[in-house]
Formats: sequence, C-alpha cells, structure tokens
Amino acid sequence: MRLSRKGRKRLQPQKEAAAAARRLREQSAMRMTRSRRRHMQQQEFLRQGAAAVSLGSLGLLPAVAAEAASVHTFTEVPEALQSLRDSRDRIRDFAAAKRNVREAADALVQAEAALQQARQSERDAAAALATSRQELDEAERRLQRVTEELSRAKAESAARTQEALAAQRAAADFLPHISAQQTIVSELLADRQTVQGNYAAVVEQMRTYEQQQENLEAIIEQAWQSVNYEQNRLYDVIAKVNAARQASGMVADRSGELAPLAARLQELDAAIDESEAALDALDAQLDALVAAREAAEDAERDARQWVADLTGQQDDAQTDIQQRQQDVADGIKWSQEAAAYVAEASQALQDTQLWKQQADDSLAHFGEGWGAGLGFEYYTWRGAGQRGYQLYQPIGFYAAEKQWDFSLSTGWLDSDTGLRKGHVRGWTDTTLGMVLRNNHRQYDVHYLLTVNVPTGVSNVHQNAMMADGLARYNSFSEGWQVTPGIEVTRHITGRDSLTGRLSYIIRGDYSYHSSVAKSLSAADLSYDAVRAYAAARGIDLSRVQDVETEDRIDPSNQFRQDLTYRHSGEHDQFSAQLTHINASHSYYRRQLYSYLERGREYVLDDRAIALDGRNDDGEDWILRLYGNQDIDERDSWQYYLIGSYQEGTTASSMRRYYGGLGWRHQFDRQQAVYILLGYGETNGQSYNWRTGTEENGRRSKSVLLGYDYRCNERAALAAKLETYTIDGDDTDSYHGWNMSLMYNHTF
Repeated sequence: MRLSRKGRKRLQPQKEAAAAARRLREQSAMRMTRSRRRHMQQQEFLRQGAAAVSLGSLGLLPAVAAEAASVHTFTEVPEALQSLRDSRDRIRDFAAAKRNVREAADALVQAEAALQQARQSERDAAAALATSRQELDEAERRLQRVTEELSRAKAESAARTQEALAAQRAAADFLPHISAQQTIVSELLADRQTVQGNYAAVVEQMRTYEQQQENLEAIIEQAWQSVNYEQNRLYDVIAKVNAARQASGMVADRSGELAPLAARLQELDAAIDESEAALDALDAQLDALVAAREAAEDAERDARQWVADLTGQQDDAQTDIQQRQQDVADGIKWSQEAAAYVAEASQALQDTQLWKQQADDSLAHFGEGWGAGLGFEYYTWRGAGQRGYQLYQPIGFYAAEKQWDFSLSTGWLDSDTGLRKGHVRGWTDTTLGMVLRNNHRQYDVHYLLTVNVPTGVSNVHQNAMMADGLARYNSFSEGWQVTPGIEVTRHITGRDSLTGRLSYIIRGDYSYHSSVAKSLSAADLSYDAVRAYAAARGIDLSRVQDVETEDRIDPSNQFRQDLTYRHSGEHDQFSAQLTHINASHSYYRRQLYSYLERGREYVLDDRAIALDGRNDDGEDWILRLYGNQDIDERDSWQYYLIGSYQEGTTASSMRRYYGGLGWRHQFDRQQAVYILLGYGETNGQSYNWRTGTEENGRRSKSVLLGYDYRCNERAALAAKLETYTIDGDDTDSYHGWNMSLMYNHTF
C-alpha cells in the first residue's frame, strides 16, 4: 500500500507535464496563423526558383574535352566554383523542401487531432472529472484509514515505551546485588590468600627447625671436646652449646600451628565456592534482565518507526487529496476551452491542407524543369604570329525530370588567327547529352550518353587552329563522337559524396588541311615523287609557294575514368577530381590537295601521292581541386589547384600546373562580384599534330573579374572579364583579353 501511493506521487509530475504538453500541441496547431503559412509558401517558391536557375547554369556547361589539352581556366574554373555553390544550395533547398513537407504533415495531423479533440473535449472533460472525483473519494478514505492506524500505532508505541523503561529499571536495580556478592567473594579470596601465606611461612620454619636439630649433636660433641670431657665443666658445655645455637639463629618449634592453619584454609575454600556459585546465579539473573530490556527497546523502536511511516502516509494522502481537487478544476477548465477551439480548429485544418498540398507538390517535382541559355564570348590575343580573335555565341537547352536529364548545346563562332586560311565562321559541333537516374538513399547510379554531332565547320585549315589557352575552341569539327558511361555516387554523409565514373569515347574520323611546303625535302612526303608528279603535269616547283595536303584522321576510341570527392558544407565547399584517360592513337592519311603558285591556288584532281602514318597520345592524368570558404555572411575565399600529366610518346612528357586564389563578395540575394588571380605553368615538350608545332614549357598569369546578377527567380546573368599573359618561347608568348556574358532562363 505504501509503495503504490509513493509511486503515484512520483509519477504525478510526469502526468502533469504530459497533459500540459498535449494541451500546448493542440493550441499551437489550431492557432497557426495564415501569415505564417503564407510566409513559408513564399520561401518555398523562392527556393524552387533558385534551384531552377542553378540547374539551368549546370545544364549549359560545355562537354569536357576527351583529349588532353591545357585547362581553359577562363571557362572551367568559374563554372566549377559556381557548381560547388549550386551543390550547397541544392542541399539547402532540398532540406528546406523536406522540412516544409514534414512541418506541413505534422501541422495537418495536429490540426485534425485538434479538431477532433475540440469536439470530444466536453465528453473527455466529464469523464476526467468523474475519474478525479472518484480518486478524491479514494484519497479521503485512505486518509481516514491511515489516521486510524496512526492512532493505534501511537498507543502501541506508548505501551512499548513503558515496557522498555520498566525493563531498564529492573536491570539497573539488580546491579547492587551483583556488586555486594562480588565484594563478599573478593574479601574471602583476600582472607584465603593471607592464611595461605601464614601456612607457607610456618612450613618453611619447620624445615629450618628440623635441620637445626640434626646439627645439634655435632655442636654438643664439639663442646665436650673443648673441655676434654670434664664433668665438672658441664655448665661451660651448656654455655658453649647455647652460644653456638644463638650464633646460628635457632628457630623455635611451631609444628603445633600447622593443623589450625590447614583447617582454616579448608573453611575458606568452602566459603569461596559457595560465594562464587551465588555470584554466578546472580549473573544469570542479570543476563535475563538485560535480554528483556533489549527486546523491549527493539519493540519500542519498531513502534516508533511504524508511527513515522504512518505519519508520512498521512501527509501523502493529504497531498493526494489536494492534487485530485486540482485535477477536477483542470477538467472543468479544459471542457470550457475546447468549445472555443472548434471554430478555430476547422479554419486551421483547411489552411493546413492547402499548405500540405503545395509542399508535397514542391518536393515531388524538386529540381525538375526546363530552360535555355545563350551567351556571348570574345577572345583576343596578340603575340607570336598575327593578332587573333574568336567570337563565340553559345546556345543551349536543357530539360530535367526525376528520372532523366536532357541537354543540347551548340554555338556559332567567328575565329581568325591572322594567318592565311586562318579564318573560320560557322556553327560548332552540337553536343547532345542524356542522363538516366536511379537514385537511392545512399547510392545513386546514373547512366550517361553524350553524342557529338559534327555540325561544325569541317576541313578547316591547320592555320585556323591556335595554341592552347587562347580561346574556347582551338580546333574545330572532330567528327562523330558517342560517349556512353556510368556514374555511381556514394553519399557518405548528407554533405559528402564520392563519385566514380567510367566512360568510353567512340570517335569517328574527320579531316583538315595543312601546309607542307617547308617539309617537301623531308620524310613527310617523298620529294622525288612530288617532283615526278610536277614534271608530268608541267608544274615548275621553283615557282610553288606552298603545297597543301588533306589529312584524314581516324582516331581510336578512348577509355576515361573519373573519381570525384565533393563536400558541400554550409560555409565551405570542396571538390577533388582525379581523371585518367588511357593512351590512344590516331591513324592519318595525308594526300596532296593543292599547290599555291604566285598567289593562286590550284586544286589537284589526281591525288596519287599519299602518306599513311600514326600519331600516339600517351596516358593522361588530371587532378582538379576546387574550394570555397566563407569569411563571413557576405564574403568568401575561392581557390583552385589543377595538375595534369600527359605521358610522352614522340616527345617528352608534359606536366601542367594551374593555381589560383580569389575573393567573392555577395552584395545581396541578387548581386555578387568576384576576382580570381591565376597562375599556370607547363613543363616538357610535345608535338601538336593538329597545328604541326612543338609545344614547350610556358608560364601564364591572369586576373579575372566576374559579376553575377540574378534578375528574378527564373533568370540569371553572368559576366566575366580576364586579362592574361603567356610567357613561352618566341613562337609561344601572348597577351590577351577574354570576356563573356551569359544569360540563363528557366521556364
């Protein structure tokens, strides 16, 4: 009984807290204002727009080049850094969308429950009131019972106290008898010790007396001898005997005292035995009295403890009565409040249902959409050779659904290297991309397909191609390319992922023209064959200024592997990508196409002279590191490190290094500006068979300014301006400017 009441007392605060929390949830669900829901819906709409713009900017990124080349930092680096921020924003927006759905679902459940509870509250309050009154009656009965038990316990405790006092007095009163008997025993023991001492002394004297008697005859004999046995000298003999006895300390005969002393010792022993027996009997009586006293004291303590326990139970019962009375009052108040909540709960339920419908739709179609973009890029340079420029106008389209993505990108360009036949104008190749997604909680599997459609200008002269790093396109149409691939992403955490990609590039053949006047005497084309060919047709080689060939390129396929780690933190983002491209080769067939004589080009009908050969590309390794680090709410650092290694074939291996550091400032939600300082270095030597030149070591420095403007929730504008210098050998040093303006719009 006592434990159950104490248990109810301990559980009572928990019951009160649970009831209070329940009422708070009901009230908060019913009292959710329309303004709060309107605010959350507006925020969700803005998040959808931001995600769509981010997706649009990614959908228009150009395809990564399959063959090794220097990194075009003007286009790649800002897009990669923006991709990190977009990844962070997508995580943030997706988390907000899921949180919005959870909050809407919780609010809907609460609103429905609140409405039902409000309608049922009066009946629940009545039942709760009846229960509280019943518990109050039980508490009053418990108090009465405990009070009666306490009265009996107090009476019993008083009786036990008197018994304990009586036992204590009995034990105390008996102690003098013990003391008196102990005194008698002590006195008898002392008398016996005295008599025993006297008896021992007499026995010792009698031993001495008997020894002296044994020596007396010798003394008498010695005395007679001293007087020569003269009878008349008897008194002299007696005097000498007495003198000898006196000199030796003669002891008197005390044998008569031994018998009385022995009898006294026997009397004392009997008396001592009798007294000690009496003392033992008294001790036994005292032990019994002490045991009775201790038992009485234990009983008295138990009685007092029982009184204390019942007193505590009485206090608990009184507290329980007060709590039951409070429960009755709370039940009445709850019933009154529930009636007032019915109308408010009905309106809250309607608002929450609308909110939940919009939140579910936003999450179900998160990241979906379609859009387009167009831009303007202009590159100009001056250095080795003539002044050159390239104007490029990219055009792109993308569409994204839950299970697939589709993108199309192409462009129109006007490019001029300043050399003969160095001008190109027309469309670039068209890139079609498709992604099939199979996303899971921890692993995502994407099936990729990219097709390069040769819609660009073909059969371009070698002079129209330029050195690496001068423009977006340093070569033009490269035929059909089909690249299937698979990509697997493991989500390590909500913000960390590891992605592995395998792709196989199936490359078609293409052709371009080149000049070989400087190599007619070399092994490229047989000089004797050319001379015989010219003589048969009446061509004077001494007047030929240039000989042009048509090169047909048949490249082998390539196998590419990528491994990417990405961290998309709220205040810091980082990615590391390692790319490996297996070694490949290209077969070529070189035929005489035309010759230039005194400024006039003659196209040959008979292209009998041909040269077949093969160019080899070594393995490529590329490591890219990109990062953003927030300084504060508006400012952040940007950095990148890129290193590539191209295994040498006909020349030494090439090593390229790029690095940069920048700062970005966000003015507001719409505008941001950034600056990037870049440095690049190339070591090694390789032969570029497209341009027919040797590539040696070089260094580059650049300063890039960027401005991003978000026009609205569906449109974004990005502008960039860069100046750079490239320091190489006499034929590979440049100074140039790059600028671009890109507009993306999502529908």
